[in-house]
Amino acid sequence: MKAKVGMEVSWHLRMLLFISFASSFLNVSYAQTNNDYDTPAAPPPGLSNCNGVFLTYSFTSRDKEYPHIKNATAQAWAFKSSATIVNTGEYEVKAWQMFVGFQHKETLVSATGATIVDSDDFPVDASNGTTFAGGSQADLKTSIETAGDFTQISAQIDITGTQFGVKPPGVPMPSIIKLVNNGYKCPKATMRGSYNY
Repeated sequence: MKAKVGMEVSWHLRMLLFISFASSFLNVSYAQTNNDYDTPAAPPPGLSNCNGVFLTYSFTSRDKEYPHIKNATAQAWAFKSSATIVNTGEYEVKAWQMFVGFQHKETLVSATGATIVDSDDFPVDASNGTTFAGGSQADLKTSIETAGDFTQISAQIDITGTQFGVKPPGVPMPSIIKLVNNGYKCPKATMRGSYNY
């Protein structure tokens, strides 16, 4: 009788091990087929056609700020956006600087990934535009010398601030974005949805 109990425990133990093994296998299989984390973001439109320095500005979001007022042009909106600079050319870009022509009475409260040339501290009145410069990544190497390492050939600036007068569904885009560095000639920026490039 004791032998029978031992066999039952052994059978239960085997079944438990099988279920544990099967569930861990299923989790591994799920992780391998779930590509949400492995899929890189799509490159900005026009990047593949650029042979120089590619700039983008992307409006991300906005929230109505206090005080809430009926006059749309005087209503303040907290906004988030990002600007990107990518070296797609043959030569390293030394000490890059990017001008963003803000035009909606913007006040910037933070900009991670770059420093602001026009000011020493936040908040920054950027209503007439402002110039960003590379902070920890002042130079952008080439794809040739880095085997296409995007972290060395590009920089992203995450911007938070306040803007006025453009209520949804309008998109508060800058009037211009351009590379300030000497020796580069930028064509007029193209706007597509919430992208400016």
